[in-house]
Amino acid sequence: MAVYTPQTRFHPEVALTNLSDMTCGAHIMYITSNEDKYIANAASFIKTGLLLEEIVILVDQKEIWPLIIKNLEENGVHKELINRIHFVDREEVFYLNGDLRLETILEATRDSVDPSYFFNKDITIRFWGKIPIPSNQDKIIEIVLQYEDEVDDYIRNYQNYAVCAYSGAELSANNYIDLKKYHPYVMTDTEFALSNVYKKEIKLPSPVRNGKYEETIANLQLAQTYYSRLVEDMLDAVFITSNNIIMYANKAAAKLLGTEDIVGKSAYEIMEPDFLEKYLEREELIWGEEIATPYEMELITPKGKIVEVEILAYPFLFEDLSSTIIIIARDISVRKENQQLQIKNEKLGIAGQLAASIAHEIRNPLTAIKGFLKLAYQGAMNLSDIYPIIDIEINRIETIASELMFLGKPAKSEIKEINIGKILLDVYTLMQSQANLDNVVINLDTNDNNLHALCNVDQMKQVFINLVKNAIEAMDNGGTINMEASLDGKWIVVTIKDNGKGIPNEIKNKLGEPFYTTKEKGTGLGLVICYNIIAEHKGKIDFVSEDGVGTTFTIRLPLAN
Repeated sequence: MAVYTPQTRFHPEVALTNLSDMTCGAHIMYITSNEDKYIANAASFIKTGLLLEEIVILVDQKEIWPLIIKNLEENGVHKELINRIHFVDREEVFYLNGDLRLETILEATRDSVDPSYFFNKDITIRFWGKIPIPSNQDKIIEIVLQYEDEVDDYIRNYQNYAVCAYSGAELSANNYIDLKKYHPYVMTDTEFALSNVYKKEIKLPSPVRNGKYEETIANLQLAQTYYSRLVEDMLDAVFITSNNIIMYANKAAAKLLGTEDIVGKSAYEIMEPDFLEKYLEREELIWGEEIATPYEMELITPKGKIVEVEILAYPFLFEDLSSTIIIIARDISVRKENQQLQIKNEKLGIAGQLAASIAHEIRNPLTAIKGFLKLAYQGAMNLSDIYPIIDIEINRIETIASELMFLGKPAKSEIKEINIGKILLDVYTLMQSQANLDNVVINLDTNDNNLHALCNVDQMKQVFINLVKNAIEAMDNGGTINMEASLDGKWIVVTIKDNGKGIPNEIKNKLGEPFYTTKEKGTGLGLVICYNIIAEHKGKIDFVSEDGVGTTFTIRLPLAN
């Protein structure tokens, strides 16, 4: 892996205006993806040539000419100098009769440039040409490579300067690497550097190999070795992609995916399809110069195993490849297992705390059933009269028991569309027993039936139970809890409001921190788990509280499409 230090890279404007220091000439491959920067770099190259009284030849589309002229004028180049530029329409010289030859370009300037000047080492000529790449580039790439080889030999022999520009959107990664072999210098819209695969020896002097040559090379090799080992031995998996083709993967990446056959594959091949859209959205943010933030996704190994990872991706300079992104992936399988264990422990804790109140709640309908059966046995009532009452009480026991069971069983990872109002109703039923014991009234309002969200039912129940339980415990002398669900645009909004003692200002910022609790037997994990669950569902949770007045928790969940 080639690593470039700041001493080996230049901004194109700096390099292109100092080419006169390269007395052996320069053959430069330019990969562009931004028209404005392309125009600016071309104008910088041409302006320097005009000021040095060199012959300047521009080979490009006719519509590009006035844009370059405008840039030159804006940068103070007089019209007399601009008139010295020899313009050539690329449509008239490139792929003429299916061929691509330097001789064709020289022939096109015969009327304005003395042909002998091209082979006079005392006269300096600057060529700037943008070469189109047809859609069937694999069929004509050999023609392009032969042309670049011919230009390279010409530049080496006559010490002239040539910039051969290509559109990054038109050129494949493989052909890009092949073209680099025929250019001692490679340039992008923002970088100018040595080609690391040039097949010939670079003639001195060079803007990046000038001065203390041996010392510079030694420092470069040392830096390359150091940084290569650093990346190769990282514990996190590192992938480097160019145009979404994996160009490099370290040892940790091979271990993560269980194969060393990674380089050359599409990055999309190792991504679980359901997460591909998330990656593409993040990729757009990367090129939009957004600050990189980690996010979770799933990778898939060649054997079909799913690996949960945390991804951090950002633009990266790597061997002069275009559209390069470094992806650092950290295996979070153990972290996920620990989170599930925390959730399970918290659920078991809630089940234990609710056991007494639920036993009391179940005993009430059992007492009623027992009394009615006794009356029927004694002949005081007909069984047919008491059957509807018994059925209602048994159904209530069944509902409470089933709600308690979910707290003790393992959490399912199943995500499905569910009505949030139905979940709140189940929680309302389950928490009534504890509320009655503590003289608390729970009100539920879910008038809107269109409250469907994609969620894990068990986890969402746990969030609401935690918040209602906290609200009950916040009211020492009884009170009221209002649970409400409504629709706000594309969001489902759930509020759980109590009129308890509120949260003191000095501890508000600590809520949600692991192991922070104000309860004598609390673990400090209840709210942490609530926050994590809501975040995993792409929702938001916040609260407002006034000391001595009460607290309102608000949960926002995305509405299912």
